[in-house]
Amino acid sequence: MRISKIECIPVTSKFHKPFPMGGGIEQGSASVVLKLHTDEGIIGIADSGGTSAWYRGESQDSMMSMINNIFAPTILLGEDPFKIEKIVARMDYAARDNNQAKSIVDYALHDIVGKALGVPVYQLLGGLTTEKVPLGFVLPGAETEEVVGMAKKALKAGFRVLKLKVGAGTEELDIENVRALRELGDDVEIFIDANGGWHYYQALMILRKMEKYNVAMVEQPVPWWDIDGMARLRAKIGIPVFADEAAIELKNLMEIIAKNAADGFFLKIPKAGGLLKAQKWVAIAKAAGLPVVCGCMMGSGLEAAAYTHLLVADEWLSKMVHENLGPLHIHDVYETVSKPIKNDVALNVPRYENGFLYPTTAPGIGVELNEPAIANLITPGKTPTMISK
Repeated sequence: MRISKIECIPVTSKFHKPFPMGGGIEQGSASVVLKLHTDEGIIGIADSGGTSAWYRGESQDSMMSMINNIFAPTILLGEDPFKIEKIVARMDYAARDNNQAKSIVDYALHDIVGKALGVPVYQLLGGLTTEKVPLGFVLPGAETEEVVGMAKKALKAGFRVLKLKVGAGTEELDIENVRALRELGDDVEIFIDANGGWHYYQALMILRKMEKYNVAMVEQPVPWWDIDGMARLRAKIGIPVFADEAAIELKNLMEIIAKNAADGFFLKIPKAGGLLKAQKWVAIAKAAGLPVVCGCMMGSGLEAAAYTHLLVADEWLSKMVHENLGPLHIHDVYETVSKPIKNDVALNVPRYENGFLYPTTAPGIGVELNEPAIANLITPGKTPTMISK
């Protein structure tokens, strides 16, 4: 079997409700849908999820250029898709960063292999460790009334962990939102995520004021480059610190561990570069005894399905609550049983029910593309590409 043709389709899934994130307002998820065709008729599919420039600096244009101009001609076309380790290593040699572009190639390769062998991708990653994934719900850094209203709906839908975005608004609003969430019950677990929006002293002062509300985790309180500041902060507050933007490459994890700068890690699989590299990423965290929570890039049901295979296969990941919520946020729903999603990139969005996510069980990633929806979602001004050998 050989890779014979590559398609990149730029799509934008508009959020049903704009979402404050990263210091701005996200209106939708601009992603790249990838198709890897083979000479045996099997097509591997993948979706990059959102391409927020503030997170890793990638965009639809940069990912499509990297795949079309670098990976396709020199690495992918004519190659055996079963050789995932070889292909991923060659992509790393060919491009220093661009992990999100690498990740969708990785997903599509796993999809091809799973389909060829007739097994879901989680079987390729070690087999089923857990049958469902417990999820936390992500709340925007909005006004308190809106935050509490969303939180109550999430709790009613079965979520028991709430993650609040902080650091983009005022200190007073962040503290008031945390206080109001705590009033929803002592059994509600509260995470907060600053996306590196505070400097060290701000984080120290604000987090000390939040300690009395029993916050279970603060994610990336200081900028990604300030690992020393994160270590100092962790030593002075009573809230566990998790690293996200600071924990990108494997070497970054090693530095954070060596400096005792975090109590755990936050993984986004595109940040690591795909499923294969994410397994290595998690292995380093496990070797240090540090838990890992996995999030998403606010993508479609196709992106969510790819993530879920790793979450149900990896034993270390199964110990934590995750936030693979992309299609729920895009379509503004809290579950997909009574409210099936019909206009997603994926025809069969994974099942979300009672605060849990269930893996797809068909071969490969386990979803089919919703071709009519994709045709309507192509990003204005962008053109799909196709390259063959």
